[in-house]
Amino acid sequence: MWVRLAAPLMSVMLVAACAGPVTAAGGNVLSGSQPGAGTRAKGAGIVVADRHGWTSAGLGGSVPAAGSCHLRKAADGEPLPDPECTPGAVDRAVTDADVSSTVCRKGGYTASVRPPEALTESVKKKLLAAYGIPASRIRDYELDHLVELAAGGASDVRNLWPEPNTFQQFRPSEFVHNDKDAVEAYTFHAICAGTVSVSAVQKAMATDWTTAVKVLGLPPVPADYKG
Repeated sequence: MWVRLAAPLMSVMLVAACAGPVTAAGGNVLSGSQPGAGTRAKGAGIVVADRHGWTSAGLGGSVPAAGSCHLRKAADGEPLPDPECTPGAVDRAVTDADVSSTVCRKGGYTASVRPPEALTESVKKKLLAAYGIPASRIRDYELDHLVELAAGGASDVRNLWPEPNTFQQFRPSEFVHNDKDAVEAYTFHAICAGTVSVSAVQKAMATDWTTAVKVLGLPPVPADYKG
């Protein structure tokens, strides 16, 4: 799932939530944040969050210190987040056994678990600063869920990263704004078709979204895929 980062005076829809208060570099709790439950999954860096990672009191998750996170490049040159800052976070409420009543339910799912903009606005600039991205380049990035909401990702700070709006493999469409969007849509349809499990998609996307389709044993995403 993608969220376009607009200019500073425009609204930005971000989602963030999970364990611990959202803090600035000095450890101060940011306005609109709150402590939240969250644990590490066994054998992985993925965070397991309760209550979708947020409540009406605010967002959960700790914002790393400014400049402490660094974008990486995958083997094919695609952008990847810093695994120490963005290990990925999933919603405890979404399991392999309940996808028909959660992510794949009729009428849609993601709108029901997305926090309101009023809770995310105070967090977005801190996350950009954590990755060392100047405010002047804000239009070039989207604040993205590493594990997308449609695959049971949580709106946890540890599941958010500034993703460059670039294409190397696919073409833009209504639902595809960068290459990762195409992979997210493709794997979401595979979940709902029963081809792969939601937990397998979560692990593959959090590990390396650029290899997720291959790791999951799915056919390659068509070059003209539009989501």
